[in-house]
Amino acid sequence: MTNEELYLTALHIEQYRHATYEPDAYYLEGLKRDPDDIRINNAYGLLLLRRGKFEAAGRCFNRAVKRLTWKNPNPYDSETYYNLGLSLWYQGKIDEAYESFYKAIWSNEQQEMGYYYLAAITMIKGNYEEALDFVDKALTKNTRNVKARGLKTVLLRKGGNKDEAMQFIKENLTIDAFDFVSLHECGQNEIMGDEPYNYMETARYYAEWGCYAEAIDILRLCQKPYPMLKYEEAFYSGKLRDWQQVGKCIEAAESWPSECCFPNVLEDIEVLKFAIRHGEKSAKACYYLGNLYYDKKQYDDAVKLWEQSVKSDETFPTAYRNLAIAYYNKQSRVEDAKRYLEKAFALDPSDSRIFLELDQLYMKLSIPPEMRLSNYEKYKDTFTKRDDLFIEYVTLNNLVGEYQRAYDLMMSRKFHPWEGGEGKVTTQYVISLVEQAKQYIEHGEYALAINMLQKALAYPENLGEGKLEGSKNNEIHYYLGLAYEGLKSDQKAVESFERAAKGSSDPGEAMFYYDQPADMILYQGLAKGKLGDTKEANRRFYKLIDYGEKHLFDESKIGYFYSKEIRQTMRHHFCLCPSIIALIRSSILILFSSISVRYFVIISASLGVNVSGE
Repeated sequence: MTNEELYLTALHIEQYRHATYEPDAYYLEGLKRDPDDIRINNAYGLLLLRRGKFEAAGRCFNRAVKRLTWKNPNPYDSETYYNLGLSLWYQGKIDEAYESFYKAIWSNEQQEMGYYYLAAITMIKGNYEEALDFVDKALTKNTRNVKARGLKTVLLRKGGNKDEAMQFIKENLTIDAFDFVSLHECGQNEIMGDEPYNYMETARYYAEWGCYAEAIDILRLCQKPYPMLKYEEAFYSGKLRDWQQVGKCIEAAESWPSECCFPNVLEDIEVLKFAIRHGEKSAKACYYLGNLYYDKKQYDDAVKLWEQSVKSDETFPTAYRNLAIAYYNKQSRVEDAKRYLEKAFALDPSDSRIFLELDQLYMKLSIPPEMRLSNYEKYKDTFTKRDDLFIEYVTLNNLVGEYQRAYDLMMSRKFHPWEGGEGKVTTQYVISLVEQAKQYIEHGEYALAINMLQKALAYPENLGEGKLEGSKNNEIHYYLGLAYEGLKSDQKAVESFERAAKGSSDPGEAMFYYDQPADMILYQGLAKGKLGDTKEANRRFYKLIDYGEKHLFDESKIGYFYSKEIRQTMRHHFCLCPSIIALIRSSILILFSSISVRYFVIISASLGVNVSGE
């Protein structure tokens, strides 16, 4: 790939927010080849800026500026100067930011926001007249820039032009009836309701213009105990050198409930860093900033902050939980992940989400189903809160052979559909009934087996999900054939085997819950064998063998909309039915007397079955 292709590929990944690929490797490869590449430095710098890595972003922009000004002090496109100004602005280096923004307004495209930031910096320095001139130039480029109009409103008021300011407010509210700055200027704060984000965003604008006392007054209007309100008040109080108030605000923020507090804007980074530096106890500030960094893909920084959080407060379960997830997913520290997630749950055994994540970790670590089931039995009040946990409990009962209990549990609950859970409840329903039917067939109780299998063909309403159009139910019809065969009902047996033989005979990876699982081909082959069509039976088995040989050593590649959830959903059936391995083995022995163990492994692989039993 050329540098241009690397740049365009990375940009494509960013623009489409690819679920599994990251653009970094492409940008870094381009910079390895040409460290001063303008477009790649600018694009990668913006990526780092959005992730809150302001200093690193600034280094990229400076390299791009160096190349841009190699022959011309005023480049054709000054976007990089504007981006450099932003990186300096977020670092609080307003004098250097001023110089960069001033260079940025050389080109037309950067004048609107370039002039806006020049006006904001000039206002911070107290030069209202020059700031008003800058903001007017910004509005010349876009008269509907609400931030710039808000800034002009405040400048007019502070400059003593109250009548002109009120007239301008009326114009602002005509353009945007929810312009909170204009509403605040005319005393109509009630429209912000009790939503903290409205107050914080409005206060952030005032702070951006150096109006810290007014920003504090706005934050205090909100009566909801939302921690970021107090952290921001502490930050603005620090700008006013009111250190006593700084301490009080941080203390209050640390004591307020952390539920549903999710800092998510770049400005929050400096606010929380300030709280960590100046608070006597800042466990929650570390936790919040860790969350923000994790969201921005700064995983190592997030881990350090969460470690600092649990060191300051050993009783906060969510920080332990976050650390466990980061340890496992990002640092491959499996034992630490297990220890910290167990600690999190021990601190709050009522937290059903942590219980779910702990059980998922146990499953990944191959903890035996019996041990996992025993853990469920200890915390019934916790796992019954969630459908996804409850169906996992049912799954474990199926895994250990408690099929009747699994069925009874499902019939005792009203399930509700959830995204990612499609097919999970109905799969366990079918498994519990089919496995019971197989036991009845084995003991010669064919009528009871037929009753179980006919139940499996229809989903009761309480499962919350209907049967998909076109479902072939090969396994159900195959076992119905065996049951009718046992009752000497030959015609019904043939009809059932014919139904079991329907469907596509081409194996492939089942990506979605409605795709045909590969084991349906196995049942087709078995049904064909029962119908005396050995050729078609063999064709299906050989297809599975060929597919298994071809893909036995494949590494799984995750597509655009692919997720681990999908893969787990599609392969759940095989994990839950170890008896399918015995079925594969018996069918191979019957139909392929000379088959080798190697082919047993291959055909199992084609079905997605782990023959090791792990």
